[in-house]
Amino acid sequence: MEAVHCESISARGLKQPWRLDEHRHYDLHQFFWITRGGGRVVIDGVTHGFGANTALFIPNLTVHGFEFTPGTVGWVVSMVKDMPVAMPGEPMMSVLPSPRDQAYLTGDFNNLNAEYVADTPDRQETLLHHAGLLSIRYRRMKSGSFRKGFSNDSARRRLMRKFIARLEDRYGTPDTVKDYAGALKVTTTHLTRVCRETTGKPATKLIQDRTMLEARRSLANTKLKVREISDDLGFQTPAYFTRVFTATTGKSPRTFRKDAQSQAIINPNARSTI
Repeated sequence: MEAVHCESISARGLKQPWRLDEHRHYDLHQFFWITRGGGRVVIDGVTHGFGANTALFIPNLTVHGFEFTPGTVGWVVSMVKDMPVAMPGEPMMSVLPSPRDQAYLTGDFNNLNAEYVADTPDRQETLLHHAGLLSIRYRRMKSGSFRKGFSNDSARRRLMRKFIARLEDRYGTPDTVKDYAGALKVTTTHLTRVCRETTGKPATKLIQDRTMLEARRSLANTKLKVREISDDLGFQTPAYFTRVFTATTGKSPRTFRKDAQSQAIINPNARSTI
């Protein structure tokens, strides 16, 4: 997985029929810039509408979903959380009314994308500098009068953030929902209800999703044996890991790895945000 990934909204809309169900990225921050069209975004269970000339920032671990108006035009840039670049401190949405500001931000995304799709010397270093400039643009928006913050907190949102953060640290352990609830000092029923209200999924499914995400990454990007991946992710036996992985993805671990390797050979320049 590259440190910076760039994709047009239209390309993503064609793959996901203009809708992204609520989810969270464990190790990615995302910058959205909408130049035409609009839609709705759900952030931590709260829905917000947006239109053209809207910039959005979604930090890692933030539960979010999008429904774009068909034909919406814009960009999404994803950056890994451990990049040496300062990020905005919270989710944000800002409307840019100034044509000059709109042109500057569009230029930033266009320049980053041009470097992203190129095969040039020092590409990664150049992308890092473009990413830093983009983050500065968004951080400066925080003081603007057209910025819409998402700082209104609630016990439900605080619990969800704590659960996701703990899940990020503990997904490779045998911890159950009861273990997570105990560590967060709530009941299993309450944790499950909050997860379902916020993401549409129970806590058990969120735990499984995070574990399977790591399994897919390990199969696609490492040479670890299936048995080693199974052990790393806390499964009792490789056979049980294989059953869960196959039921979740529709492919056995070996078939998934073979397909991922074949895709890399066919399209070696493909960028992944698995």
